Amino acid sequence: MSDRVMQFRVGVVVLATAIIAGILIVLFGDLPSLVQATYPVRMSFVDARGIAPGTPVRKNGILVGRVSSVMLDERGGVRVTADVDSYVPVYRDEQPRIATTLLGDAEIQLVPGRVVPPRQRVEPGEVLVGAVSRDPFEVFATLEPKVGAALDSLTQASESVSRLSAAVDRILLGEDDSFTRLVQKTEATLDSFSTAMTNINDVIGDPTTRSNLKTTLATLPEVLTELRTSVKGIGATIDTADRNLRNLEGLTKPLGERGAGMVAQVDKTIGRLDEVLQQAVAFTHALNESEGTLGKLVRDPAVYDDLALAVGNVRKLTQELRPIVDDVRVFTDKIARHPEQLGVRGALDRRPGLK
Repeated sequence: MSDRVMQFRVGVVVLATAIIAGILIVLFGDLPSLVQATYPVRMSFVDARGIAPGTPVRKNGILVGRVSSVMLDERGGVRVTADVDSYVPVYRDEQPRIATTLLGDAEIQLVPGRVVPPRQRVEPGEVLVGAVSRDPFEVFATLEPKVGAALDSLTQASESVSRLSAAVDRILLGEDDSFTRLVQKTEATLDSFSTAMTNINDVIGDPTTRSNLKTTLATLPEVLTELRTSVKGIGATIDTADRNLRNLEGLTKPLGERGAGMVAQVDKTIGRLDEVLQQAVAFTHALNESEGTLGKLVRDPAVYDDLALAVGNVRKLTQELRPIVDDVRVFTDKIARHPEQLGVRGALDRRPGLK
């Protein structure tokens, strides 16, 4: 191979290497800003640990820009300015968040917030308030006490399991006959349960019994309805009884209030009744005695005959006096009509009167 061919090949390799290096520098270095238009996005953080000019800015995991400047603001925070590619929109609902890897490299991630259409893009000069993700080492340092407590709890749990296993071994290996007694009781219980199930099967297995049971279950709603109706009737009866008791209370309350006067009145009435009974006894005693007037009237027939004769005479006298009474009525009527007849002229005048 001649020297000219060798030199040509070396030149081609060097030229290719330079082209590839230039492409890599353009893609991953600071030169993209020279070929790609960008616009500044201002962000504010409380703590910007690990952020420096050139720190990548990513959105949905894609590199969209780099930090151009980092400075402290008048409020004690950190003001970060990033150059974002012009074709990448940044919205107001997105939050810049600083994330740190285990190796200590930091980057800014644009995390979308609550998306409410229509989304509004960040205006020039507007500042996005960012947040800082916790460092993995800080998280691990924070979790260290909790991990220690968890390990202690795990140690205690293992000791408890050891004691439990020892107790189970002691029971199962025969040192304690509680397990044997428990097994015997369990067997006896299962035997009793089997016997009970056999008896139930003997009862339920009878077709007649099953038919009666079905009939009873079918009539159960009707029985419940009648029971509900009976309960309502009992309730109505109780209400009526309660109302009657209230009415009776209204009657007995005045009686109770006037009880003393009524008792005195009843005592007085009983005293008068006793006097009347005594008088009745005396009257009956006098009536039963034959020597008294009433006794003779009741017991002596002659007295009754004389009384009957007197009544007959009075009746006869009444009949005989009737014409006289009529004549007196006619006479008084004539005198009332013609009082002039009381003189001599009247005596000579023979005109008839009322008759």
